[in-house]
Amino acid sequence: MELVSDSIDKTVSLGTILGRSMTPGDVVCLEGELGTGKTVMVLGIARGRGYAGAVPSPTFTIIHTYPEVCLCHADAFRLSSADELLETGIEEYLEGDWIVAVEWADRVRDALPGDALTVRLAFGREDNKRLLTIEGTGEHGRRLAGVMGEVR
Repeated sequence: MELVSDSIDKTVSLGTILGRSMTPGDVVCLEGELGTGKTVMVLGIARGRGYAGAVPSPTFTIIHTYPEVCLCHADAFRLSSADELLETGIEEYLEGDWIVAVEWADRVRDALPGDALTVRLAFGREDNKRLLTIEGTGEHGRRLAGVMGEVR
């Protein structure tokens, strides 16, 4: 399914809707070029979970956690393999009572469960527009894709 966002606020809003529907064990794989809004989507997810603080990109630390809302935010931009992601200890979050959002997931897909929601973000024809392609696999992923489908 495809959704269109015409602003940062809309992308945050879509992430917020998603975050409200997520439960421990859910994984969101975010893919797209630099600047398409992956971190903005995670900000929305955090807001949907009730987190009000800053949500910076964890590009240099690889993983940021928000224990207050059991959210793990990983960024695989600087990684070159699934093994490198596993070396960060992400399995603790994937196997625990956490919600996990992974930016640049396509770089480390083999380290992530198949039961996930994938959100691909792409630039639209206009400066503010983003095209979001949503695909869910497995029980968790299909449930979350269904939630996003209701946004239409």
